[in-house]
This record gives sequence, C-alpha cells and structure tokens, in this order.
Amino acid sequence: MAVSIFSFIFVLFVSFIPIACQVSSHDHKTLPIESSLEPIARPIKTQLMVEFQVIKAADWEVPLAGLLNLNDPNAKLANLTDRPEPISIYFYLIKHPKFGAFLIDSGIGESFTKGKDHLLVSSIVASQMNFDKLKIYETTKNFLTKNKISLKGIFYTHLHLDHVMGAYEVERSVPFYVGPNEVSNKQFINLFVQGSTNRLLGENPNLIQLDFGKNQDRVSVLDFFGDQSFFVISVPGHTPGSLAFLIPSKEGGHLLLGDTCHTRFGWLQNVIPGSFTSDPESNRKSLDGLKFIASSYKPKYIYPGHQERIVSIDLK
Repeated sequence: MAVSIFSFIFVLFVSFIPIACQVSSHDHKTLPIESSLEPIARPIKTQLMVEFQVIKAADWEVPLAGLLNLNDPNAKLANLTDRPEPISIYFYLIKHPKFGAFLIDSGIGESFTKGKDHLLVSSIVASQMNFDKLKIYETTKNFLTKNKISLKGIFYTHLHLDHVMGAYEVERSVPFYVGPNEVSNKQFINLFVQGSTNRLLGENPNLIQLDFGKNQDRVSVLDFFGDQSFFVISVPGHTPGSLAFLIPSKEGGHLLLGDTCHTRFGWLQNVIPGSFTSDPESNRKSLDGLKFIASSYKPKYIYPGHQERIVSIDLK
C-alpha cells in the first residue's frame, strides 16, 4: 500500500511539472516601444525634471536566503547565513510637469490593515508571507487622497505580490505598465499565486505590457516621455519583465533597482537575490547592467528594492 501511495504521488507530481500559467489571467495589451542598448551617461540634456518622492508603506521581515544568494563568495566571506531579515515595502511618486503624476509600484491597500480575515490573498499564499510581521505606515488610497493626486499611470518593477498590494484601490482606467513578458510568460509557481495576483490587481485592470522588441531579453533603456526626464530599464531575471528606473534630478539623480537587487549588501557587494529570483543567470546579467549604468551616469542615490537608499558617498 505504501508503495502504491508513493507511486501515485510521484505520478501526480510528474504530471503537474509541465503545467504552467501566467502570473495573472487578466487581459493585457502590448505596447511596442523603441528601446536602446546605449548606456545612459552624463550630461543628460533635459529641460524638464520630474518631482520624485519615496513613500515607505510598511516594514516587514523575510528570509535572508530569499533576498541574497548565500552561496555567493562575497556572502560567504561575510559569514552570512539564513535568518529573518528586516525589509521595507516602498512605492514612489513621480510628477511630470507635462504628463502628470505616476507611481512606481502600488504600495499597500487598506484591507491589509484590517487583519487576516480581510486579506485578498489565498490561505496558502498567506501562510508563506509572514503577514504577522507586517507593520503598515501608509496605504495607497490614503496617500493619494490626502495629497489630492490624480494618477496617470503606475509602473511596476514586477508583479510579485508585495509590489501589487495596493493596485486594487486604484481607479480602473489608470494604466498599469509592466515589463516585457511579465504577464505573458508562463511559470509553474504561478499556479499558486495567480488567483491572489488577480485579486490584488483588481477587477479589469488596465494592464499594458511594454514590448522592447529585439532588446526584449537584455538590459535596455526606454526614454518614456521622450524628454530624458524618466528612463525605464528592462532588467529581466528576477522575473521575466522586471524593470528598473533612472530619474535625473538637480541633486544628482535616482536609480531604482527594483528587485534585481533587494538589499544594500547585495548592491555594495555585487550579490544577486537568492530563492526569490526566477532566473539567477539573467538576474546576474541585469545586475551587472545596472552597475554599468550607475558607473556611466553616476546617480547620487541608489534604491535597492527593499532597503534604505544608498548615497553615493557610501560607495567611496
């Protein structure tokens, strides 16, 4: 009997391996764009500067082995081992003088302040997300309302759940911009998160997947507004359509890494994420690409996906 049960489980497991699905079953549009492989370097000749603001939505705690590849020589040299690691959830506001206000990532919705019975994620997902360690400071709806912000769009670094937890509170007509293949790519893990992602994105989201054309699978750059005020950078690896962003400013510029690099240690010691990343080899290339952009443009501020920003003086 034991052998029969084992055989049944084995056959069931093998049968499910080829099954994969998209991260969301919501409809999406594709927006073809002209991207470039040319590095971004100073001086950027822009007459316009966008306003930029960082909003900390929450503090949290997750396994370090997800955030960092602990087998990396630099991680071993620092004697890092798996442990609960403090992180934060951020979203970012940009205000363009001509095109209006946009967010990068969507923060956290108010339902997450009301306890486990009000979560929009499945019980399986909730059991893995350590929500009892989530300390919320600001919700997306409250931030937008009190600042009287009329959103023109949201750019997502990627569609992992901790980056879309405020999406359902946003007006349905607002475009949600995601990177190449972020929605259309199919992966096995999505079988477990697709329903939760759908609910967090909300009913009939205006999902727009950027198509970087021939540069789809490598680090490439889009001057989104066409005036060198806001650069969208395709950095596949952590997820198929991960994005980073470069925002010129009078004080020296901001480079947002997304989850291509979660932590300060990861950036400073050149260590890619651990188990949270879907394609380590591509993530390595993308992190190297962001390092090259940082060395070319020399932004004053660099923002890991889930920890405090790094000021250029920290790199000296």
